[in-house]
Amino acid sequence: RARWWIIAVPALLYFFSYFHRIAPVVVAGDLMRAFAVSAAALGNLSAIYPYCFAAMALPGGSLADTLGPRRTLTLGALTMSAGAVVFGLAPGFGMAFAGRLLVGLGASVILISSLRLAAEWFRTDEFATISGWSQTVGSLGGLLGTTPLALLVEGLGWRASFVSIGGITALLAVACFLLVRDHPSALGLAPINPVRSGPAPGLRAVLYGIPAVAGNWRSWPPVLTSAGVYGAFVAFVGLWGVPYLTQVYGIPRVRASNLMALAAMGLLVASPLVGWASDRWLGRRRPPLIAATALYVGVWAVLTLPGQPVPIEWVGPLCFLLGVGSGAVVVVFSCVREVNDPRYVGVTLGFHNLPVFLGFALTQWLTGVILDARWEGALAAGTRIYSLGAYRGAFALCLAVSAASLITACLVTETRCRNMWRTP
Repeated sequence: RARWWIIAVPALLYFFSYFHRIAPVVVAGDLMRAFAVSAAALGNLSAIYPYCFAAMALPGGSLADTLGPRRTLTLGALTMSAGAVVFGLAPGFGMAFAGRLLVGLGASVILISSLRLAAEWFRTDEFATISGWSQTVGSLGGLLGTTPLALLVEGLGWRASFVSIGGITALLAVACFLLVRDHPSALGLAPINPVRSGPAPGLRAVLYGIPAVAGNWRSWPPVLTSAGVYGAFVAFVGLWGVPYLTQVYGIPRVRASNLMALAAMGLLVASPLVGWASDRWLGRRRPPLIAATALYVGVWAVLTLPGQPVPIEWVGPLCFLLGVGSGAVVVVFSCVREVNDPRYVGVTLGFHNLPVFLGFALTQWLTGVILDARWEGALAAGTRIYSLGAYRGAFALCLAVSAASLITACLVTETRCRNMWRTP
């Protein structure tokens, strides 16, 4: 029973870290008015988040292994809290940028440390389920960063809202330090995973673990699968999906946003189910990963290949299925963990994050390049209007990336829900 309240506070921290990923979209107009900045500058402010995750992937994993998840989570939460307060009180855009940087740095260690903690408190054949529920909690945090945040901003103003959120995060940091324990032995309990018992490895040993993980060829297929699936998903749901629906189908922005929310709902529902199916029903990693990724590729094919846009009635179900297919990534955490040294869970999970967030940024940039290359010069209120052909070109890249993910999913080592890093 102890393990459930042990991971409750980290779950709440991940909830708020995901919230911060989405929040700038809601207050974009307020920020442009407050700091008199352009849309490009605002885009750079939002882009800090994924770059922080990429930069902190291996250092964050190393901290989780050396300091332990409890201290790393506490430091990350305090940094995230300070960043939210600085952002809310910022007198100028430079200070707001610094606050957002602190938020990104603090948030970048939360999921890695949470899963590192779960590796101590849950069996190997429960890990995918916990990873799935983590994604669900994060998705709920993303939903909080939409309409609920907008209502809070309407009531308190954007500055007071972020300062308040920073205060809540600081309280969670204190709760994390007081309640969380790195392993069962800290409460006088027997270890759940004896192979992981004992003192945390030193910094030198952890640094040695980085090339060991990167040099293990079995680490790469699951990581590349995750990078492809997540990169294409965010490019559509987080960037081009709403413009595509409003410009090609001519529907209002609110309706288009609601259709994008169905993709988030698909991910929210599928993540724990895929994890549970892998852990408890199948006792396998590769079959659910391949099945979910194949569904994902099929949805992209339907969106991309026909010469005419699919009927608008199809878009909602397709968005939901796109989210369901992207639920495949929750199995990846287990796949990459189970083929590497169990002493270096933090480094292994950090290694996973590095190409994923770089791929996320690269896919968004490349889809934008394709759209601009096929732009025919149409404008509406200063906004570029892209044709169906332009969007099909951008989505063709997403389809190609997704198809590559399906190929790498087929190359993932089947571990049968156990660690096999010593197996040749």
